[in-house]
Amino acid sequence: MTYAKRAWLNKNDSPSTGSVVAYHGPRRFNGDEKPVTTAFLEVADCHSKVRLHLSPDDTMQEFIQKMELLWDEIGRFIHHLKKA
Repeated sequence: MTYAKRAWLNKNDSPSTGSVVAYHGPRRFNGDEKPVTTAFLEVADCHSKVRLHLSPDDTMQEFIQKMELLWDEIGRFIHHLKKA
């Protein structure tokens, strides 16, 4: 089962770009005949881009734990900013 989602982070009339892309599914690397399953979460703005991806050294559970930690930290930061 493939998951592919992109969302824009700025309003339509904004001069800035920003997006989040989430993907889980088959992908071919360097012309490989057989696709491999990959997963990544990418957050970008007009100046920078960050991609968390399922490394061959990580299990899917470890990758999920990374994203859960990120999710928790974003929530704590939002809470802080709302109180500031």
